[in-house]
Amino acid sequence: MRLAVVALLLVLAPSAGCLDASVSEDSFRLGTTTSMRDSGLLDVLVADFERSHDVDVEYVAVGTGAALELGRNGDVDALIVHAPEQEATFVNNGYALERVPVARNAFVLLGPMTLEGSIFDAFESIADDEVCFVSRGDNSGTHVKEQTIWRHLNETRNLPLVEDSNGVHPPGDWYFSIGQGMGAAINMADEKGCVTFSDRGTALQFKTTIDLQTSEFNDTIVDNPYSYLIIQSRNTTAAHTFQSFLLGDGKALIANYTINGEPAFFVD
Repeated sequence: MRLAVVALLLVLAPSAGCLDASVSEDSFRLGTTTSMRDSGLLDVLVADFERSHDVDVEYVAVGTGAALELGRNGDVDALIVHAPEQEATFVNNGYALERVPVARNAFVLLGPMTLEGSIFDAFESIADDEVCFVSRGDNSGTHVKEQTIWRHLNETRNLPLVEDSNGVHPPGDWYFSIGQGMGAAINMADEKGCVTFSDRGTALQFKTTIDLQTSEFNDTIVDNPYSYLIIQSRNTTAAHTFQSFLLGDGKALIANYTINGEPAFFVD
């Protein structure tokens, strides 16, 4: 099955041109986020699509920033990503035909203890107490959202921040930026007894194998919408076919997908 391509492409971000640039009516190239893969949902969607359509799917799972770069380079036919502002800019700049919401969940915090109050209260207490924190640091949708929360705290509560090659974050050696995917961040946080910021789907996937506790929040800022973007490439027929699947039979798969009995994603 084509899913074996994922392992090969985990290191693709700096060398996107490694993807096969040929166009085929019976193959489709998808760039997606590591959170979509690590949650297990992507494999379910791809397997069902391949069973019901005469199209093979090759996908690469990277952070949203790297996925958008694949799209800009024309190395994929479509994207599933979760950074709304970056997506809007991507479409406005003419790299994608449109942006279609396909799923949503929320961001959570994983740590050795549960955290109370709002997501802003939780982040502020982490910084004030210098609690060991593992950041993906990879310009993914999750990393972008984390930085948005830090910036809000700087603007509203005067939380000190620095900006460097790891992005925007509080200063201190308690903050670890690893430049890797969600699974790697969760595993490191679990090993070191740190806190990490995660999408709900991946957190559920790791729940039974880690000692970290999950803290969920009701703040609007933790909403995590995933969108499908069709790239201005040479294989848009297959890309549109997959979009129709996501909005049709795939919608029920997304809505009914559970991890350890808990819903991982929602659809509108």
